Amino acid sequence: MRLARLLITFAVATAGSAVAAAVPALADEGRHVVIVQGASGEPQYATLHRGWVNALSALMRDRFKIDPANLHVLTEQPSGSELRSTAENVRTVFAGLAATAKADDLVFVMMIGHGTGDAASAKFNLIGPDLTAAEWSGLLKPIQARLAVVDSTSSSFPFLAGLAGPNRVVITATGNYAQRYHTVFPDAFIRALAAEEADADKNGRISLLEAFTEASRLVERHFEQVGYKVTEHAMLDDTGDGQGRTATTAGEDGVVAGLTYLDVATVASASNPEVQALLNRQHALTEQIDDLRRRRPAMGEEAFEREFETLIVELSLVSRDLRRRTGG
Repeated sequence: MRLARLLITFAVATAGSAVAAAVPALADEGRHVVIVQGASGEPQYATLHRGWVNALSALMRDRFKIDPANLHVLTEQPSGSELRSTAENVRTVFAGLAATAKADDLVFVMMIGHGTGDAASAKFNLIGPDLTAAEWSGLLKPIQARLAVVDSTSSSFPFLAGLAGPNRVVITATGNYAQRYHTVFPDAFIRALAAEEADADKNGRISLLEAFTEASRLVERHFEQVGYKVTEHAMLDDTGDGQGRTATTAGEDGVVAGLTYLDVATVASASNPEVQALLNRQHALTEQIDDLRRRRPAMGEEAFEREFETLIVELSLVSRDLRRRTGG
């Protein structure tokens, strides 16, 4: 009952937040993106995968305003600042992130290409030696930042459990060991990140949960249109247990992903310095509450409620003062 009352208080406090009108988001240094295109194997896949990489890279630069210094792209045939997608270069990139990414940063990783193997030997195919799910897990372990990893390849299912961890979002294109066919999920997920219809809560932003849900719908529609049996079912895990769920099944997974965005939350500007200070504080408190809700699975319920109550009480007061000053 106490938590229910707190949630009602939070809803009331944020109801007046509409005064913070949408303003173009600015790039920041707290977001890091790694895009890895593996070995294609055949010319048709080389062209297809390269197209997906280009689309995703452009999306990160143009829509999400990722700092170019924080956008790491590894490809089969690199150009410009891209690196060749070898295991050595992958290790170098992640070692750099382990040294520079802060605890409150976000590191987003997407793998595009082919996967092979089963639970004991699942791999993402690279140029030269491959990296297993266990090796990828080892590369991620030293990184202090929040992590979101999308393995969009065939045979990616073992990565769901292999990469699971606290405050971490893991998405795989396939949902069991038998799903070994080339996937269409990468295209669907990239499209979903920018699709207006993916914004289910209509807050002007697309969370990873919303992108996952919309991409899953697009995959289903693709197979309906081509008249083939569905050969892939994407999975999402963000509780850290490695079990996950599909977009259409119930479960605890989705809370963290639903609060994880690749863009930066916007803050309105005001000519009145006092109003601007309130807007800034409202924004900061909302961000702190979202972060607390992301960390909830790893916290005791009593500790969560105590911190949550402190934050929403202050947010309620700030929002009240803001409404009074703006006539809201």
